[in-house]
Amino acid sequence: MKKIISLLLTIGILFAFSACAAGGEAPTATDAATSAVTQAETAAATEADTTSEAAGEAKILTIYFSSANTVDATSSATPYDDGVAATQYLAEYIHGKVGGDLAKLTPVTDYPESYNDTADAAKAERDNNERPAFQTLDINPEDYDIIFVGYPMWWYTLPMIYYTFFDTYDFSGKTLIPFNTHEGSGDGGTYDEIREFEPNATVLDGFNVRGRSANQADSNLDEWLAGLNY
Repeated sequence: MKKIISLLLTIGILFAFSACAAGGEAPTATDAATSAVTQAETAAATEADTTSEAAGEAKILTIYFSSANTVDATSSATPYDDGVAATQYLAEYIHGKVGGDLAKLTPVTDYPESYNDTADAAKAERDNNERPAFQTLDINPEDYDIIFVGYPMWWYTLPMIYYTFFDTYDFSGKTLIPFNTHEGSGDGGTYDEIREFEPNATVLDGFNVRGRSANQADSNLDEWLAGLNY
């Protein structure tokens, strides 16, 4: 009898172990496939979030200079559209498309209201290699990753206030994207000039348009910005 009881106990124990193993919810082929799909979807979602976060982390600044008074080019009178000068028009349009912050370089000493007098002052600054001061900015341009830099051509080069600007700030590791107005000189080699000022920055070829046509350049600006993924 003891042997029979012992045998029954052994069978019971084996049955119990078998039941426990069966109750361990070992994954079926369907479960495994579902799990693989879920993991793939999770990985894809994580990658998308990471890409989105990386794009969102880039801080963008659009900064521009336009004469504080009545002109913003010295090759010809600058057109206005509802009181907005050509370079300012481009800056505000670009800012509206790319977002971020907008800032203006304002000289400490105003330029004359007369076009001819402003032209003479700009030429004197260039000939004397001057560094005109600008008013303190509310932001630090070095805090941004991508900086759109706007200016009119003054005597076939950058306005000298931008010489001051690039002497003041170090844009190593940043991306600089110039845009400018002109009345026949295009960019005048100023994109390469900016590269010389900031050899450790990435300086892209920019956008230029005749000042008289700035307020008609929206479609060209859109195409240019689309090429930059904006």
